[in-house]
Amino acid sequence: MPTLTVIQNGIVKKIEFEGDMPLSKLLGEADLHVEHPCGGRGSCKKCEVTVDGKKELSCQYVAHADATVILPDNADIVSVTGAEESGQLTENLCLCLDIGTTTLALALVSLDERRVIKTLTAKNPQRRFGADVISRIDYCTKNGVDELQSCLVERLNAMISELLGTYGLDRVDKLYAAGNTTMLHLFFGVDCSSIGVYPYAPKFLESRLSDGAALGLCGVSEVISLPNIAAFVGADIVAGLGLLGAPSEGRYSLLVDLGTNAEIVLFGKDKYICATAAAGPCFEGANISCGMSATEGAVYEYLPDGSYSTIGGGIPEGLCATGLIDLISELVRRGEIDESGYMENGEFAISDAVSLTPDDVREFQLAKSAVRSAIESLIVRTGISFDDVDRMYVAGGFSANLNVANAAYLGLLPAELTDRFTPMNNASLLGAVKYACEGNDLADILNKSEFVDIGADSLFSELFFENMGF
Repeated sequence: MPTLTVIQNGIVKKIEFEGDMPLSKLLGEADLHVEHPCGGRGSCKKCEVTVDGKKELSCQYVAHADATVILPDNADIVSVTGAEESGQLTENLCLCLDIGTTTLALALVSLDERRVIKTLTAKNPQRRFGADVISRIDYCTKNGVDELQSCLVERLNAMISELLGTYGLDRVDKLYAAGNTTMLHLFFGVDCSSIGVYPYAPKFLESRLSDGAALGLCGVSEVISLPNIAAFVGADIVAGLGLLGAPSEGRYSLLVDLGTNAEIVLFGKDKYICATAAAGPCFEGANISCGMSATEGAVYEYLPDGSYSTIGGGIPEGLCATGLIDLISELVRRGEIDESGYMENGEFAISDAVSLTPDDVREFQLAKSAVRSAIESLIVRTGISFDDVDRMYVAGGFSANLNVANAAYLGLLPAELTDRFTPMNNASLLGAVKYACEGNDLADILNKSEFVDIGADSLFSELFFENMGF
């Protein structure tokens, strides 16, 4: 029986197998994670490993004999939840969970003091099946839900054990879960394939209750999920809206969640108008040549003098979303990228390992135009102006480090609202905490919500073309 000798983070692991086997499958079964942002199609080139000294794509390579495989070091995502941690244990406790497409965030919560005791974040292990929800829906359609659920539950059990173990706890009664509609389907082991095809019908939208052990979770007696609004407007958005509350009569607020599928909600006291923008995985770095998640080595800030900052302070290994926005903004200001997105000098390098290509700029233009056009479509549809909007909340893992002036300069966000910008960090997790502690009325939000399919709107198409430029 042939054996793979796999090395990652200095740790050696032996994997025996029979017959010809896809390397990505062998690695996944051995809990050795290499991300496949494109869903294993071989197009993103981000799952490169070294097999017997030769570079290979793990999603394309078929193992057939003894070999030594060296994997990239596996760094944890650095995620800012925005939760203030007390660190003080009390008698009545629960767990709150945000199942993000990229990041998992878990909080131990004091119900007595109505505050977070401690949080823990980790990569969503489903990233090896694709960076975005569409890739994971596609994988579920072809292979079923079991593998997607089991890897998630395994990671969550490790997180729960670590978080509870910090305080000498064995279990808690309840876990409150939020996430987008697809992530919650996968969490509960429900086939999500119907979300990926017209008419995009989820198997459930309502809140779900489950026995923790039935889901395979350890240390949790009962699991309660927050409700969803639509196929692509999930409980993460509902949690965020519950956290924010409605503005005063006659005024509006705007919530923009910049993720793999950007969700936008324009809301007043009596109405929540929801839409989604197919931004793709640009903000997660999946289709950017040197793009990466917010892990150690990611450039998260680029300054006009050409200096930059990396997560962890070490050498640059790639660009995360905020670094990408800063870099493109500066190159547009210098004239090295023109209004159409054309780079006269081609590739621009900020280090030996990190550069920006014309294709990267085009990917960003597509993403930012989708988001901006969705925002403007909702403003026009509602019959208001930006003057009627009191606050622009931006949620998402990188909102805390977002240079909103640069985002507005490039046309990602409205310049009219930069003075009303509030970063929300992980609004989904914080909203789940509020719901667990206060039981705030999410039903009112659901009853007042309307999902708008702006993709079928001619206005959105016109705006999308106009907003491509800088």
